[in-house]
Amino acid sequence: MSVKNYIKHNILRVQEHKLNSIIHFYNKVCGMVYECKTVSNNDYPYCSDGKLHLFTYKHTDTQTNTHSPTSVCFVVEKTKFSVSYRNQGYWKIGLVLQDVNKAVKYLNKEGVSVGPGSQFVDVGFLTSLCDPQGHCIELLQDTFEGNFREREEKGGPLDQPYLPTLGQITIRCADAEKTCKFYSEVLGMKLLCTEVPGNRYPFTLYFFAYTQETPPRADDLAAVENREWTYQRPYCQIEIQHRHNTSSDFAYVTGDEQGAGTLGHAGFALHVERELLQEIAGKCEGTHVLGENLVFVEDPDGYLIQLSCD
Repeated sequence: MSVKNYIKHNILRVQEHKLNSIIHFYNKVCGMVYECKTVSNNDYPYCSDGKLHLFTYKHTDTQTNTHSPTSVCFVVEKTKFSVSYRNQGYWKIGLVLQDVNKAVKYLNKEGVSVGPGSQFVDVGFLTSLCDPQGHCIELLQDTFEGNFREREEKGGPLDQPYLPTLGQITIRCADAEKTCKFYSEVLGMKLLCTEVPGNRYPFTLYFFAYTQETPPRADDLAAVENREWTYQRPYCQIEIQHRHNTSSDFAYVTGDEQGAGTLGHAGFALHVERELLQEIAGKCEGTHVLGENLVFVEDPDGYLIQLSCD
């Protein structure tokens, strides 16, 4: 039986003339299953043509993986929008892999520009690239460079021995205390891990997910031992970056009405049990309710969150 609360999909915009390139990249190059889903425009206000283009790493063995996978969801936007802009809040998605450099070699052969992975202090072994629309993707290895063990098996998506995971949706926040309280106490997620890279970079990363699992060092979420464990989870996390040196009145641009025009990131969607959906709707100001199964809320920085239940 699948976990009932999970991150459903990350919602990105694509220009109409780049849709075929996006389909080719995520489906043919990255090996994700593609589905075009027709939806009601009333239920999905950011979807102008009533179609969701979904890309998912789907496990075929549901006995060993009971977690519902998170999709990258694209909606066609016919007007101009911005993928990169001043004070940008949305950052990236993270694809978690067993062997980053094997994926890099595969992508290079497919004509995709991406550099080799490297160990970023005590955070992880990683590299990054952009999709055909310019949205950022991080390739994150599920082990540190020093713990890596090469496997002979290959042939799966991105030439990996096992199926990659859409592991992170990464956003930035202005006030860590308010944001962490929202994701834990309002949305009901669990904080799995915190990271201050090398204890010298001026930002903190927070990883939230719907899970009952406990990290190895639950007594110290900043412990390095929790990091590889977090990356190896079979479910997606909301990764939140808080920069330490921002002023008290600083605000990230996270929505279409904040001066940068229509943004490349429309929001993200969560699937939750009905009782939790009703609790969240009752706790949030400005909640937009579209029937008993669909609610839209905003987090403290203004990211649009769609909540639905069966």
